[in-house]
Amino acid sequence: MPKTNTKKSAYKRIIKYMYLKIVRANDTPSKVGAGVAVGVFLGIFPTFGLGLLLAYGIAVLFKINKAAAVAGSLIMNPLTTPFFWMLSAIIGSGLIGAEREFILAELKTGRIFKALGPAFYAYMLGNILISLVFSVVSYFITLEIIRRHNKG
Repeated sequence: MPKTNTKKSAYKRIIKYMYLKIVRANDTPSKVGAGVAVGVFLGIFPTFGLGLLLAYGIAVLFKINKAAAVAGSLIMNPLTTPFFWMLSAIIGSGLIGAEREFILAELKTGRIFKALGPAFYAYMLGNILISLVFSVVSYFITLEIIRRHNKG
């Protein structure tokens, strides 16, 4: 069996496990949804590898579902990272008017630090916005999934 099929089936098992862990959680739907939302926010936000630990800690602190928070933080993975980074940069630069050409020109001429300021602010603004949007959306999607699962 080729390795790609093995990897694909491993991902499917992980996703199914997380789904079952969330819908079968012995907690209120709002606490599970809040856990997923916190995890998603911290998964997308640049926490430099600490998103999973921070999600767990916040879940403990606010008494929301820990498993859901950890599962939500896994939204950022090698497959989704380029998408979220690019989306953050595009949205942020559009909002603050950072000119892509200026940033690229500064980088090409070796003036990295001059280009990093606007690029950093644009990226962070965009990232905060998409982290918020995705976490709020994930909260409501989680509530709906749990409600449908409990009906069936």
